[in-house]
Amino acid sequence: MKSILTLALATSIASIHAATPPEADRQAILGMAGKFKVHFHFQETAAFQKDYELKKAYDEDAHELVVVAEDKGDRISLQHLLVVGGGRVVHHWRQVWTFQDTRINEFQGNNAWNTRQLTPEEAKGTWSQLVTQVDNSPRYESWGKWNHEGGAARWTSAETWRPLPRREHTKRKDYDVVAGVNSQILTATGWMHEQANTKLDLDPAGSKAIAREAGLNTYVRDEQFDFSPAEKFWATYRDFSNAVASVWLDVADKEKSYRLEDDIEVSNLRDDIEEVRKAKLPEPEIREKALDVIKKHVRPVAAN
Repeated sequence: MKSILTLALATSIASIHAATPPEADRQAILGMAGKFKVHFHFQETAAFQKDYELKKAYDEDAHELVVVAEDKGDRISLQHLLVVGGGRVVHHWRQVWTFQDTRINEFQGNNAWNTRQLTPEEAKGTWSQLVTQVDNSPRYESWGKWNHEGGAARWTSAETWRPLPRREHTKRKDYDVVAGVNSQILTATGWMHEQANTKLDLDPAGSKAIAREAGLNTYVRDEQFDFSPAEKFWATYRDFSNAVASVWLDVADKEKSYRLEDDIEVSNLRDDIEEVRKAKLPEPEIREKALDVIKKHVRPVAAN
C-alpha cells in the first residue's frame, strides 16, 4: 500500500511539473519587460504601538531596463537594470517566475531562509515569484495565481516575509522583517507593483507589529530616455549573471534551510562574487567558482 501511495504522489507531482502554463500568464510576465520610468512610493498608514510616530512618505524616481534573462516556458526570469547618474548601471533585482513550483524559499529573518514544501494541489495553477538581490542571491519568494478577469492581468502573492528595504536598512533598528502581500498588475502604460506591508519586530517574546505601510511602484514605458548604457552592460554581463543565478537556484533546491554569515545588504559574499566576474572565466568555471563562494558564506541550519 505504501509503495502505491508513494507512486501515486510521485506521478501527481510529475504531472504538475509537466503541465503547460497558460499563455495569458506567460504573456503577462513577459509584458513586464521593457524600458521604464519608475516611481517608488511608500507611505506608512497606521501605527500599532502607542509611542510610534508614522514616518514621512518615501518617493523616488528612477529609470530601469527590464530584460528577459531566461524563458524556458514554465520558468521566466526578468532582470532589472537600474540606470543612475552619469550613465552608471546597477545590476538590480531579478524576478524568477516558476509555474506550479512546489518549493518556496521563504525568508525567516536573521539572514535565514527555509523551504516551504507545497503540495501539488496547493501549487496547481500558481506561479512562484523569487526576488533576488543585486548579486543574484535570494531575497524573498512567494506564490499566487494570475487573474485576467476583464482583461486586467494581475498576480497576488500569499503573505511573505522579506528583509528590510534598502531605503531603511541603515536607518532603522526598530523592526526586523516586512510581512507583505505583493501584487503585480499590468496597466495600459506598463505595470505596477503594489505592496501591503506590516513592519515586524522579531522580539524573542514574540513578533510585534510596529506599523502598516502601503507601497506603490509604477513602471511607465519610456522610449525617450537613453537606456543604451544598460543595454551595453547587459550584453557583457548577461552570461555571468545567468550562470550565478542558476547556481543559486541549484543551492536553494538542495538546502532545506540555510543562512548567510554576513549582513544581507553589506555582504562579503557580494564582493567575492564580483571577484569571480573580474576573472572572466568560461561559463563552467564561473559556475564552479560561484558555488565555492556561496558555500563559503552559506551555512545550513536546522529547519524550525
